[in-house]
Amino acid sequence: MEAFLIRLLKETEVHLILPLSRQVNDLHVAEMPNVFRNDATEAEVAAFFTEKMSEGARIFVAEQESTVQGYLLALPVQRAANPFQRATRYIEMDQISIDRAHRGKGIGKALVQAMETWMRAQNYSHWKSSVYLFNEASNALMRGQGASATLTRYGKAIG
Repeated sequence: MEAFLIRLLKETEVHLILPLSRQVNDLHVAEMPNVFRNDATEAEVAAFFTEKMSEGARIFVAEQESTVQGYLLALPVQRAANPFQRATRYIEMDQISIDRAHRGKGIGKALVQAMETWMRAQNYSHWKSSVYLFNEASNALMRGQGASATLTRYGKAIG
């Protein structure tokens, strides 16, 4: 297996993940063009990630030879109790993308493990992720990391 470095991305480095963001977004646009868009400029996408980071998000990246081969966007979530649910604090794994040329090398697993190590140090007890059914690679990654489906969400287009 090829060695790669997992680290946290700095806000000034957001441009490094834009090609990978495009790859995963293209998959979503191809499957659900009525929901996802592919006309955002690089500046808009970079601003999205920078804003998330300024709000407390962490972006873990996998690098080899100074090239980013994958990233994981982790969003801290804190919800107050309500009449139906207890208060909770967790990480939402909002995005994960591995460069097509580097899939199958354990990069996704390593990114999830790095996030979990960081979570333990920050006293988070669990993470959640929403994955579309068409994204078979991401679904397999989640199951491979011991995650189980806890919710089924239905949708129907009308008219």
